[in-house]
Amino acid sequence: MTTAFKPIFIKITFITVLLLAVYGNTLNHGFVWDDTDIIVDNPQIEKLSNIPSLFLSEDKIEGATGYYRPMTYVSFAIDRAIWGLNPVGFNITNLALHILVVLLFYQVIATIFKKDRLALAAALIFSLHPVAGETINFHSGGRNTLLCAAFILLSLFYYAKEKRITAAILFTGALFSKEFGLLLPAILFIYDWFIKKEKPRLLSYLPFLIPIALYFTLRSFAIEKANLLKSINLTESLWISPYLLIKYLVHMVYPFSLSVLYDVSTNIIYASLSLVGVLALIFTAYYFRKQGEVIFSISWYLLFLLPVINIVLLKAASQMADRYAYFSLMGFALALAFIINKSGEKATIVILLIICGAYAAVDITRNNYWKDDLAFYTQMTKDSPDMALGYNDLGIYYFKKDDMSNAEKYLTIAASKKDITARLLGANAAVFWQADKLDITEKLLLRQLELEPSNPQPYIMLKMIYDKTGNKVKARFYGDKASALFPGIEEMMKQRVVEVCRQAEAFITMRSFDRAENLLREAIIINPDFVPALIDMGGLSAEKSDFVKAEKYLSRATALEPLNSTAHYNLAQVYQMQNKISEAEAELKKANEAGALPQQKGTRPQQK
Repeated sequence: MTTAFKPIFIKITFITVLLLAVYGNTLNHGFVWDDTDIIVDNPQIEKLSNIPSLFLSEDKIEGATGYYRPMTYVSFAIDRAIWGLNPVGFNITNLALHILVVLLFYQVIATIFKKDRLALAAALIFSLHPVAGETINFHSGGRNTLLCAAFILLSLFYYAKEKRITAAILFTGALFSKEFGLLLPAILFIYDWFIKKEKPRLLSYLPFLIPIALYFTLRSFAIEKANLLKSINLTESLWISPYLLIKYLVHMVYPFSLSVLYDVSTNIIYASLSLVGVLALIFTAYYFRKQGEVIFSISWYLLFLLPVINIVLLKAASQMADRYAYFSLMGFALALAFIINKSGEKATIVILLIICGAYAAVDITRNNYWKDDLAFYTQMTKDSPDMALGYNDLGIYYFKKDDMSNAEKYLTIAASKKDITARLLGANAAVFWQADKLDITEKLLLRQLELEPSNPQPYIMLKMIYDKTGNKVKARFYGDKASALFPGIEEMMKQRVVEVCRQAEAFITMRSFDRAENLLREAIIINPDFVPALIDMGGLSAEKSDFVKAEKYLSRATALEPLNSTAHYNLAQVYQMQNKISEAEAELKKANEAGALPQQKGTRPQQK
């Protein structure tokens, strides 16, 4: 090892070991939240041969999202090829990417400003700052950011080394990882103007136009609604943008009260004060425009928050999340390192030890919030007790575990929150219908109608409830309301249920069980007594070895249609899988008495 390389090797080793020590407790974590849909239950990433098609596909879970991040899915496909569905491998990849980003950040700052101590301080602050924790822990929400950050920093590094073609190629990787890559040309302009003190030449940026053109061309084919400009929101709630800018800054300055779910609410006073704060940041950048570290850090902070401060409409669970600020955290880290380094070498070391020690303690504790769905959803309810989402997700978690007591508890709390949506109320109504809790189902549907009176679906479900309870007057009233709102709605709903079941069966064939379950749940929401959907759900539950749930769905199907030979036959197989021989023989006898077994409309459980 050469003498010149030895100090760099020591720093790289130190940063790597430090991050492994702090984030090592994440390696045994499972998949959380959207990870199931995007990673576990995604047939697109099951085979490496699917990689070319990823560049012509938008990010989809159960519908169009408007996101186009194929490199993220390529990384997931590679992970699956190596690790299968072992979450440990995905955890290793996320942590390795964060370490790479930290090392690249260190190298970029050292290269641009020629100040190694500044670069090391900034890298340490960024590496351990608790705001970065969500990006590292959350695969489906953080991988795109980690990849994009690595490509952006690599591109910036080679641009600073005057290797423009290499920088443009790496810029392509950033674009196809996340939309944030589009901000890199602005960073390059700031670097040229304020750091190099050179008048930017347009020819320097021409190589970057080719990746941009390629990105928008492929994106236009992949996205159903491909126009990014339509997502710009210059009127609705724009006043909250300055508040978010300052809120993120406050969390970076004092990262000891972070949340996994933020309840973003403000008023005109806070918004006005936040606007003053933003103007102060802009004035500071202008006043210190000759001090490269200051203008670069503030510009970086502000630029990389632009996509996530309500100017561009996001299809997301929350208006604010720590992972949205991962890029901007680099700007904050550089500014804080610049301030600390004014203290002298010894004082800088002491201050860094105190700050990084405090950060590490928070990180180790917060990592546990992402251990599994139960821990995560529970923390959501603690962090944002006035929001419905955490309670709703926790209730659905318990429902999937057949813990109806806790499911009812948390779904009822969710329904009482002001921000509950009509969609969630409708979905939860179907949960209670399946549990035969018609009184709670009725309350949820009536609440849904308050929020969405033009939706015919709750009217139809209310009609079914009153038909079942014998209240013919109310059943006729809600049936007439549904027909008046949408003539022919009942027939359309029937057709929709059939189509959803077909889609679900296709996913079951691909062993995408969670996606199939979501579709079947939709079918049961529309018609809780639709026997083919119940048969499919029973078969799906058996495929997942959830025999209690399989019995429940198939028994309900046989009760609704006693002469349905498929339902009896599937139930017989479920009993046989559990070695309940007498019950299996009884059901098989009923299946034969019902007639010759038809071609199944549902999913047949397979002997394992």
